[in-house]
Amino acid sequence: MEFDTVTRFLHALSPASQERVRELPREKQEQMAQAWERHLSDDTDLLSVSELDPAAAEHQAAEHVVQDLG
Repeated sequence: MEFDTVTRFLHALSPASQERVRELPREKQEQMAQAWERHLSDDTDLLSVSELDPAAAEHQAAEHVVQDLG
């Protein structure tokens, strides 16, 4: 089963952050999911974490994007 980027992003978040993001318009969720993917691919610290624990790296990047939301 293939998930879209927003679904994958939401799954990487903590329950509290998921709730917060789900309240946003779909367009904002899509923007955040794209930022999440960029963060995953651009952050060199996360690249090393993702080799050891991909789920932890995805979670860390997703929470970072939510924190940027303010």
